[in-house]
Amino acid sequence: MNRKYLLLFLLVFTNSLAFAQHDPKALKDWQDQKYSMFIHFGVYSVLGGVWDGKPATRNVSEQIQAHAGIYSDEYARIAKRFNPEKWNADSIVTLAKNAGMRSIVITSKHHDGFCMFKTNTTDFNIVDASPYKRDLLKELADACKKGGLRFGLYFSLIDWHYPQASPISGSNSDYITPEHVEYNKKQITELLTNYGPVSELWFDMGSQSAKESEELRDLVHKLQPNCMIGSRIGNDMGDFNVMGDNQEPDYIIGVPWQSPASFFHETWGYRSF
Repeated sequence: MNRKYLLLFLLVFTNSLAFAQHDPKALKDWQDQKYSMFIHFGVYSVLGGVWDGKPATRNVSEQIQAHAGIYSDEYARIAKRFNPEKWNADSIVTLAKNAGMRSIVITSKHHDGFCMFKTNTTDFNIVDASPYKRDLLKELADACKKGGLRFGLYFSLIDWHYPQASPISGSNSDYITPEHVEYNKKQITELLTNYGPVSELWFDMGSQSAKESEELRDLVHKLQPNCMIGSRIGNDMGDFNVMGDNQEPDYIIGVPWQSPASFFHETWGYRSF
């Protein structure tokens, strides 16, 4: 797979007051990262935002399965073409360090439900469902540790592949079913157990109850007390506030915040046009 399929974005951090009750040193260490590489990489990278010869509506490349109406069985066949053979985690770390970045955050799982790590919860992962057959997340985690960078994870709370989840839709606020909540917890447990220190968990989308958000927060802090949690976990349970995409406040706010900045205003995954 051509390396152009990999898109890199920035996460910009600020120094401010505490957003949630958390170890002050862990918060300061997170704030001192200043800005980070944000990688969106997965099956959607194969398509580059184009399906059936046409750009997907809304041009959100990483959400092309929903916006182009691709059925799950067809999407699984696309996964068999996902073979990033030129991927080199050490080169990614070097690129980040040369840019002055102090951490890397990568998509462990986006809305399509394809796991970029070996998991026991589903066969729809990079080891079992793609020709790559390697745990790409583990490679990057190890490279970050070796290179002295912090390692963070993006995790989508919605999952279009999981049968017990809400039906696939173009909405990013789908209800998280009780079965899906437990499924997410199992994957989070794997991620926080098998990949070394995780500096932050960047949750995204979905609608959880306050109790479900609280239980997920407590699970994260139980497994890794110094892991910072983004506000998109929902219900004010995060350790820092995630601004809207490509947004930053135009006035001083009293909580730590982070801005996810993309080269494009409407996509984070690779776009071929």
